[in-house]
Amino acid sequence: MMRTIFVATGNASKFKEIKDIVQRYDISAQMPGIEIDVQEGVVSYEENARLKASYLTSKLGIDALGEDSGIEIPALNGFPGVISARFVEGSDQDRNAALLAKMQLLKPGDRKAVFKAFVVITLKSGGYLTGYGELRGRINDIPMGSNGFGYDPIFIPDGYDRTLALLPGDEKNSISHRRKAIESAIKQYVEHIKQFKIQH
Repeated sequence: MMRTIFVATGNASKFKEIKDIVQRYDISAQMPGIEIDVQEGVVSYEENARLKASYLTSKLGIDALGEDSGIEIPALNGFPGVISARFVEGSDQDRNAALLAKMQLLKPGDRKAVFKAFVVITLKSGGYLTGYGELRGRINDIPMGSNGFGYDPIFIPDGYDRTLALLPGDEKNSISHRRKAIESAIKQYVEHIKQFKIQH
């Protein structure tokens, strides 16, 4: 029987990406149908991911997956980092434009960037599992492409000459920071399920 894990997000694009990845491990992902009523902080991606997952687990008594991610520009001292999704009010396009404006203040060669993601699975039996992933690349001069979301239209991964938003979904998922973090956590979760079955 396929195991179900609830994903602590209201972002439909992010949910689809997570669902596509976890189903390869015979795990069904579902959105909880309730608002994730937590205030994301500025401490770390991991803490935000754990807050979201813990909220669902405590409310519904279920195993839950929380994720938090962001983009960091070394030449801007890691900005926007943990506030990537909210350093500017408005849409993804607004945040892309704001980040590109900040990039104009840098030297032409200072366009390196890294996507980072943490995934936390909180267990109804207690405890949690953590996964981490990153993807290195650079910031393009202008947004290009309509696939993906967030900063995908301005991020070119190392080894590529196109932004993430120009890559097919399967290709993007194969290299993404979120996939790495999800798979790291899900592999631990699969082992947890096996051990639970053995003990019971």
